[in-house]
Amino acid sequence: MENIVVKTADRDVLKELNSVKFDISYIGEASKKYNGRVFKIFNLKPHEANILKQLCLSLGFDCAVSRETVMCKCEYTNALIFASECQLNNLVVKLQNQPFRLNELADQIEKILNSRMIPLKINNYTFDWKRPYIMGILNVTPNSFSDGGIYYNQDNAFNHAVKLINNGADIIDIGGESTKPEAIEISAYEEISRILPVIELIRKNSIDIPISVDTRHYETAKAAIEAGADIINDVSGLDYDENLYNYVVENNLPVVIMHSDSVPAKSNDFTKSDIVEEIYFSFFNKINKLTTSGLDRKNIIIDTGFGFGKAGDSNFELLCRMNEFKSLNVPILAGISRKSFIRNAFNLSVEEADIPTALYSAMSKCVNIHRVHNVKLVKQFLKYTEKLY
Repeated sequence: MENIVVKTADRDVLKELNSVKFDISYIGEASKKYNGRVFKIFNLKPHEANILKQLCLSLGFDCAVSRETVMCKCEYTNALIFASECQLNNLVVKLQNQPFRLNELADQIEKILNSRMIPLKINNYTFDWKRPYIMGILNVTPNSFSDGGIYYNQDNAFNHAVKLINNGADIIDIGGESTKPEAIEISAYEEISRILPVIELIRKNSIDIPISVDTRHYETAKAAIEAGADIINDVSGLDYDENLYNYVVENNLPVVIMHSDSVPAKSNDFTKSDIVEEIYFSFFNKINKLTTSGLDRKNIIIDTGFGFGKAGDSNFELLCRMNEFKSLNVPILAGISRKSFIRNAFNLSVEEADIPTALYSAMSKCVNIHRVHNVKLVKQFLKYTEKLY
């Protein structure tokens, strides 16, 4: 008689069910019983947490809360639950009939369980988020930290844009203001004079690749969009210029909102608590504000802002936990390319940082857009690792 052997099943649940020759007609519904999900719930009042815990226990799984909850000795508690999708769907049904704010909790859990990112169509390009996309960086500045001055000339900038496209870029991100540490702010007029000729030259040559404009100024954004740009990429997360916020909402424009403690960048930790959760809450509130104001959710892309208010190790922690932002149900952009936290950790030059940039990009499977300098190398690493996931 063969021995019974146990192993962990880390593969895709559907593949595992197929491997045991499960009934194919029921495999989709059955997979919900085996797809485990971990949910962290914040700011529950003790009576709400106690009800939630009892409901979870009644459905066959537990709910971890503060030990002071049962005696109502705390004002608020967070909760942690691990359950299958099937159990979570049953929990949603039970919560919908509960008092206090538990029906609101039911709505939030249900939205996450049923979340599907809506494709974004720009020109002839459709971003369906089924694969990672690459945003090629084109700095039209004299003082960028990685390539300052190289593409400051209009023709050089255009030629580099063509090279980025040929190497596999899905988006070209054009910036006219350096946001490196200690960089000096420039006027919108100067910024426009740097980037507008490049955008116009790209469009004049019938290149319809989506263009994002890296700016925090309303005047620059408006001029760039009118010249043929498609996406606003704001390092301030639309906090710097209220007119830009209104312009994006009123015109329902695709926008990258980056989390930043300061612009230009500073490499100091802005928080003493959980860096990922602070950034998560910031995005949660901002996304709600934007969608309430009228911006389509499909037009919102988040950028966690590596290096902006995050010290070295905090950036690595953030990189390891990027999957926690998936429940916001918007595309995630990562801008780690040649950043100082990588260079300083391994004593690398700017160019030498391209290899770990490509490696970390390929490992970050929850990231939807990689904003990078060396498009060709990142494209290769993504190709080499795609069969591993």
